[in-house]
Amino acid sequence: MRVNGTKLLIAVLAAAAVRCEEAPAETEGPYVPPQVKGHDGRRLIWKPKGTRENPEEKQCYEPDFSPDGTQVVASYRDGVFGRDADVAILDLVTGEFKVVLEGNSAKRTQWSPKGDWIAYQSDHPSHFGRTLWIVRPDGSENQKLDLGNKTGYLPYWGPGGDKIYYIGHYVAREPLCALWYDVGTKKFGVLRKPVNEFNHTIAVPAPGGEKVALGLTAGPYYVKHIIKYVVLAFINADGSGFDVVWPEPAEAPAGIGEPRDWSPDGKYILIRFSTFVGTGTSLLTYEVKTGTVRQLTMCPPDEERETAYCGSWGPNGDIVFGDVDGWLYLIKAPE
Repeated sequence: MRVNGTKLLIAVLAAAAVRCEEAPAETEGPYVPPQVKGHDGRRLIWKPKGTRENPEEKQCYEPDFSPDGTQVVASYRDGVFGRDADVAILDLVTGEFKVVLEGNSAKRTQWSPKGDWIAYQSDHPSHFGRTLWIVRPDGSENQKLDLGNKTGYLPYWGPGGDKIYYIGHYVAREPLCALWYDVGTKKFGVLRKPVNEFNHTIAVPAPGGEKVALGLTAGPYYVKHIIKYVVLAFINADGSGFDVVWPEPAEAPAGIGEPRDWSPDGKYILIRFSTFVGTGTSLLTYEVKTGTVRQLTMCPPDEERETAYCGSWGPNGDIVFGDVDGWLYLIKAPE
């Protein structure tokens, strides 16, 4: 393992600990040093009916770009009591918003590289655990993946569309592993089992397929009874070459964070990050070549906390993300 970006990490945390209302509201973004707060250039693309104070509980979460960048799929809650989450698609060209699959407690929606399938995680009580499904973009052929009666979290398609990477229990009651599922052969296997860590939290394959970005909860390191989080680690697609890059488990705990997506050219990784000081959640970018970490999203001028998370990198350089209220935004990625 190698230490990377310790001084930069401290700067990021120090900046994140500042309340947003203390920052200049007119500072322009979106790709700015983390110590600068203000407007980040986000553009609202979907909001629930009603006001932010009374959105009627209609919300979208976990948005993901279609391969051509013209559509966004998301988990949608329509506010009807007792209804499960739906799979919905927003057309960015026409503005049409359509529910394509009702119910099944759909979460973590992910578009396949060819645009012919949508993978999602289901938390429906009838499944006795979290399961993984795939469905056509028109809502047809909805089918459960056979994971050997094991749980499955956070599906991510491999670049060829033949594999889905996810987190789950390979052996019951053991820590969460980084796993893969072959859609063609319907077989699954282990990418990595935790060694000195408690659990894997996410596994995101690189666009070239050569590496997978991992998030972990690291142990047996504790600071004031807080579990330390490894925000970012890399592993080769064949399971070799595991390497923690940010931060090292021996360092002070940074907060809760994990990779969420790669840029299409593989140069950057989008990271969801929350500090332990209660200032909310923001999106960061990690430059693979240099290890540089920079803050992408900032508090809107009228907000006290940052609430951006679950982002997806589009082919044209846009990033789509949702906030805690279920609103969807676009922001420009770094050039």
